[in-house]
Amino acid sequence: MKVVVFGGSGLVGDGFIKESLAAADVTEVVTVGRTLLDLSHPKLRQVVHTDFSDFTAITDDLAGVDACFWALGVSSSTVSAQDYERITYDYTMAAARTLATINPDLTFVYVSGGGTDSTERGRSRWARVKGRTENAIIKIFRNGYALRPGFVEPLHGKQSKTTAYRIFVRALPAIALIARLLRLTPVLMTSTTQMGQVALHLARAGYSRHVLENRDIVTIDALRR
Repeated sequence: MKVVVFGGSGLVGDGFIKESLAAADVTEVVTVGRTLLDLSHPKLRQVVHTDFSDFTAITDDLAGVDACFWALGVSSSTVSAQDYERITYDYTMAAARTLATINPDLTFVYVSGGGTDSTERGRSRWARVKGRTENAIIKIFRNGYALRPGFVEPLHGKQSKTTAYRIFVRALPAIALIARLLRLTPVLMTSTTQMGQVALHLARAGYSRHVLENRDIVTIDALRR
């Protein structure tokens, strides 16, 4: 497979890249970002692109792609409502439309989040925008999927850029213990490794549902082993 990853500088994107590079059936991993990542690998090719509203200029770099793992995103609390919609929906759609012209049968894995509103009619703006994006991806690609993780544990030595998230990670052992005692781990928690492995599984074998909650992510990761 040839895999393209958007949002590779983030936690989940890093998991997508690392797991894809380690996979024997992945021949090439292409990352698309505004700057180069501090990473080198024989199977890795980095494409620097600044205009995320239009990806037609890098069509040649995306030729032959079999799967797209989309981890690009931003917290709704850090940007205006207009910027949140532009980054969450418009950027994703710009890439999806370009990729659909290259390979309409590719697997598009979109990282969403728990609590996303598929009806697009709820009170929470961020949940409506995420739901709208999920619905559009699934409509464009018959092999389109939305992952809705809960808390994602960072592995591979990657750290979040968000201070609150880093503080949460330091408290993770106690939180994980409580979650296990309450048998809530499959509902609440996953990891960057699991996210990467499940994305690859979807590209290889698909899944019966197109929207996967945290429990589905954990279940698929356990079953594929």
